[in-house]
Amino acid sequence: MKIEQLLQKLGFSVKEAKVYLASLELGMASAQDVAKKAGLNRTTGYAVLNYLVNRGVMGKTKVRGKTRFLPEPPERLATLIFELDQAIKESLPELKAIYNKKETKPKITFYEGPNAVQKIYDDTLEEKPIEILEYNTNAYFERETVDPHYIQKRVALGITARRIAGKGSKWDIKHKYLDVKELSQTAIVPKEQFDPKIEVNIYNNKIAFLNYAEDISVIIESKPIADAMRQAYELSWQRAKQLDIK
Repeated sequence: MKIEQLLQKLGFSVKEAKVYLASLELGMASAQDVAKKAGLNRTTGYAVLNYLVNRGVMGKTKVRGKTRFLPEPPERLATLIFELDQAIKESLPELKAIYNKKETKPKITFYEGPNAVQKIYDDTLEEKPIEILEYNTNAYFERETVDPHYIQKRVALGITARRIAGKGSKWDIKHKYLDVKELSQTAIVPKEQFDPKIEVNIYNNKIAFLNYAEDISVIIESKPIADAMRQAYELSWQRAKQLDIK
């Protein structure tokens, strides 16, 4: 990547990048010399230099009564990135509040690739729902990219879960007997009726589809849709408890 393109990614305009690079090459210089080196007229060069001073990447001083400009060391750019990163992190709560204000239509988030499924588990921990309603798949235990400590992290946050899974799965063989420890209730149903490669999680105002078979996942965020899916799950849960194989 060319240096000018890199500077533009950091928020420099084309003219600002040219002036900054010209200043780096010249060192302490007048606005006229910097502008000439950058291929700009003096007025434009002076305005750009003052803007760069305000951004903190240029210094400004007087030498024998004449204004001179001096670039800050290139390491200052790394500091700018750090400061921007910190500012974004501090602003995230406010940005999220603005983002969540309008619920006039469902929000759909799509993930693809080896980490697509893990993105959903990360989201459940960030959302911190009281309970997650799960249609489980044994594929959870077969994927190396899934955090093996996810259940412990969920428990540590006090998030409960209800789980519907098929006979013979690890949910049946192992985790059903860990329900108390894992803050869960697990219903086991016949494998011939329920043996999916896709997991479904319902939590807060979200429905997440974790497609292990195709390495994709989707989150639909909508209170009406989540409420409807929650009602459907309750019907499934009642039937699953009737079929529950001991």
